[in-house]
Amino acid sequence: MFTGTLFPYQHEAVDRLLAERRLLVAYSMGTGKTVLTIAALEQLLGQGDIRCCVVMVPSSLKWQWAQALAAFTDAPTRTITLRGQKLTIPTEDVCTVINGTPKRRRQQWQTAQHAEYVIVSYGAVLHDWKELCALPGDAVVLDEATAIKNFSAQTTKRVKKLRPPVRIALTGTPVENRPEEVFSIMEWVNAEILGRWDLFEKSYINRNFFGGVSSYKNLGLLHKNLSRAMIRKSRLDPEVAKYLPDVTETTRSVQLDKTTRAIYKAILADVQAAMDELAEAGSDFDLAAYYAGIEQRGSYGAQGKLMARLQAARLLLDHPQLLMDSAVAYHEGTGGSEYAAEFVAGRYDIPDLQRAPKLVALDDLVGSMLAEPGSKVAVFTDYRKMLPYLASILEKHGEVVLFHGQLGADEKASVLAQFKTDPACRLFISTNAGGYGLDLPEAQYVVNYDLPYSNGVLAQRNTRHVRASSTFDRVHVTNLVVEETIEERVQATLALRKQLSQAVVDGTGIGTLDMDIESLANHIENLV
Repeated sequence: MFTGTLFPYQHEAVDRLLAERRLLVAYSMGTGKTVLTIAALEQLLGQGDIRCCVVMVPSSLKWQWAQALAAFTDAPTRTITLRGQKLTIPTEDVCTVINGTPKRRRQQWQTAQHAEYVIVSYGAVLHDWKELCALPGDAVVLDEATAIKNFSAQTTKRVKKLRPPVRIALTGTPVENRPEEVFSIMEWVNAEILGRWDLFEKSYINRNFFGGVSSYKNLGLLHKNLSRAMIRKSRLDPEVAKYLPDVTETTRSVQLDKTTRAIYKAILADVQAAMDELAEAGSDFDLAAYYAGIEQRGSYGAQGKLMARLQAARLLLDHPQLLMDSAVAYHEGTGGSEYAAEFVAGRYDIPDLQRAPKLVALDDLVGSMLAEPGSKVAVFTDYRKMLPYLASILEKHGEVVLFHGQLGADEKASVLAQFKTDPACRLFISTNAGGYGLDLPEAQYVVNYDLPYSNGVLAQRNTRHVRASSTFDRVHVTNLVVEETIEERVQATLALRKQLSQAVVDGTGIGTLDMDIESLANHIENLV
C-alpha cells in the first residue's frame, strides 16, 4: 500500500497511469516522478492488475529506488550497510535489487521470481537477458528513459523487445537535443503515437544535400501528437513552482592569461583548418549529432580531426594538465588523443600546468559559498580526470566526495549517503554520472565547472538540488565560462537546444529550428 502523500499536481499523472497503462511521464526533475509512479504501481498491485514490476534504472539509482519503496509503502524493511553507510530498503522478497557479481545475481534472480519489485540497471538487458525475460514482469518502468534515446544502441534494441501491458517511461528531458530522441522513447511506450519513422522524418525534419539535419519543423504538431501518451508538468508551472525552491542561475566569466590564450588560439587555428578540409572533401558535419554527443560515421577522417581539435580546446580551458594527460595517455596506449600528443610535442610555451585560470575562479567561488554555515555545493564536470584536480584545490574548504561512472552501484550509494548525512561533507564533485536522477536537496549550490554539449545533461545537472524536499527557499546554479572562447558558443547553442526541447515537450516557443555549421565556422573565424 502507498503510504506517502502526493502533491496536488501529481494526482493527474497517477490517474492517467492507472487509466492508460502506457505513458511517458515527463515531469520536470525534482517534481516527484518516482513517488507518483510508486503510488500508481501500488494501486495496480493491490488491485491484482499486475503481479511484478521491473524498474530499470541507471546503476547509480538502484539503491535510491529501493529506499523510496521503503519510505513510501508499507512493505517490511531491512537495514543494509554499504561501505559504512546504512540504508533502509524493503525485504528482498518484496523488492529484489539485482546487483553484484554473476554468482550473487544468479541467487537474486531466483528470489526475484516471487518479488513485487525487481530493480535492475539497464545493463541487465545485455548481461542477464534470459533471467530478465523469465520474470513474470507485467509492468516495466524505465527511469531516466533517455537511456533508450539512440536507435542503434544495443541496450535500446533489447529494451524495445520488452512489451509488457504496463509501460512507464520517466524522464524530465525526453528531448535532450533532437526530436528523434523522443521518437525512440515513444517507440517503446506506444509506437502508434508517432507512427512510422519515415513519416515522422518527413513531417518534422528537413535535411540538406548531404543528408544531415538542416532544420526541424512543425514542432507544435509534434507536441500535440506526443501529448496523447505523455503527461508534462514543468517546475515553472504555477501549480508546481510553489512546492519547489526558487532558482537563481548566473554565469561567472573567466579570463585567460596571455600564454594560455596564445596556445588556445593555436588550437583554434587547427580547428579552422579541419573545417576547411571538411568543406573541401564535400562532407557535411552534422552539428545536431555533434552537440548530442553522437559519434558520426567517418569520425576518423576530416570529421574526426575537427572533433579532436574541439575536444583539445575544451581540455585546455578546463586545465592545461588535462591536455598533457591526454597526450601521455595516447603515448602509453591507454586512450588519449593523437592530436593532443602531436600538439603538445610541438609546443614550447605550455603554461604552468598547476595553474588553471578557471580552477582559480572556482576556488574563490566555492570558498564564498561555503562561508555560509551549513551550505553544501555540488560541482559538475564533463571529465573524470578533472576530478582529482578539483578535489585537490577544494578540499581545504571541507570534506569532499567524488562521484563518477566507474564507481560500482554500492560505492555510488555510499558516496551519496555520505554527502547527504555527514555535516562535515560539504562538497559533491561529480562527472555527468551524478547528473542523472540523483536527489541532492542537501545542496544549496550547483557549479558547472564546464558546460556539456547536451542540453539534457545540463538540465539534469542544474536540477539535482531543485527538489520539493529541499529546505532552502532559493538555490543557485553558477556556470563558469571562459571569455572569448568556444565555451561562449557552447552556452549559446545550449540556449537553442533548450528552445527546441520546450517547443516539443512544453508546446511553447519556436516552431522550427535551424541547425547550421556556418554559425560555428563564423564564431571560430572571429576568435582566431
